[in-house]
Amino acid sequence: MTRTETAKPWAESRLPFLGTWRRGLAAPVLSRDAPYLGTLPVLITATLVFMTLSGLVLWVYYQPWHAYGSISFIERDVNSGWLIHGFHATGTTMIFGAVFLALFRALLLGEYRAPGELVWFLSLGQLILLMLVGYLGYLMTGGAVAFWSLAQGSGAAMALTGFPGAIGAWIFGGADGAATLGRFAVFHVALALALFGILALFFAARRALAVPGVPRNAVGFHPYYTAQYFAAFVIYALIFAVLVFFLPQLGENPLNQAAGSPLLLPVGLAPPWYLLAVGAIAHVGPGALGAIVAVLAGFAVLFALPWLDRSTPAAPTGGLYRLLIVVLALDVVALSLAAAAAPSTLADVLTGLFTLYYFLHFLVLTPAVTAWRAG
Repeated sequence: MTRTETAKPWAESRLPFLGTWRRGLAAPVLSRDAPYLGTLPVLITATLVFMTLSGLVLWVYYQPWHAYGSISFIERDVNSGWLIHGFHATGTTMIFGAVFLALFRALLLGEYRAPGELVWFLSLGQLILLMLVGYLGYLMTGGAVAFWSLAQGSGAAMALTGFPGAIGAWIFGGADGAATLGRFAVFHVALALALFGILALFFAARRALAVPGVPRNAVGFHPYYTAQYFAAFVIYALIFAVLVFFLPQLGENPLNQAAGSPLLLPVGLAPPWYLLAVGAIAHVGPGALGAIVAVLAGFAVLFALPWLDRSTPAAPTGGLYRLLIVVLALDVVALSLAAAAAPSTLADVLTGLFTLYYFLHFLVLTPAVTAWRAG
């Protein structure tokens, strides 16, 4: 009996799942035509794990009572602190880029249609949680833009009455200050951990969509897809490294590099790039309550998309529909650019027009085009 033959039964007899895992990797049960963009959920999960680890290191040194000073201390005095903070900031850019790309792909291919509604809902839930985590982390920086964004947000929340006002008071805890940032630090960590639960449900729901049986020309996960995942990871890591060392503040308002002060009001309060579109839609709504309603409506049309699309579930997406999705993506980019521009009448008009087209796409164009194709 060889050494390999004796080692395998010893390990698998004590940990039976090892045999199942080993056989599952090589079992020919997967289709060989999965695209490279199909690796995005795994890359998103890996980035979230990486950001959680780097965030734990930052958590040790972060002090909400001296937010800007503690981050400066991390970058200047902690060993490799500048690198850890750069990893965390760049990880935010990378994970949002991957999530937006995955959602765009799902829209383009019609993956939100039955029976994939639950996967679509979990993807949107992941996006919402991720935006909340990113927004809280942005406010925790203590920069000039974050300082005044927090002041405006807490002031608007305190001005609300009834149930919305009670929720706002619970979230902000009163007027903005160090205690508010301490509360946001707790929310930041709690929501980040909740993301792992959303991802677990996402993978379970996606696995349930798999067609039973062995597909034609089936392959095993290893080595066919391990090589594909490795190539995707290398490209992703290369982009990550370039941004960390050369563009760690990509997409952030440069005015946020200054310390927040009640005596210094920045010219523009544009949030980071991944929040620009949501901020633009909120800007269209009148008052604080109108802004909340506008943002909720923006996400509501996404959740309603499986029913707004009138085509049959098995029908492929047509060329006209895909063209509309590309136009929608350009509209969201234009909406973000308008929100990032200096405050002006033209920027307000363009923001309103781009927001109008956003809702027009989902409420009018999508039902009309898909119903026409179905007919």
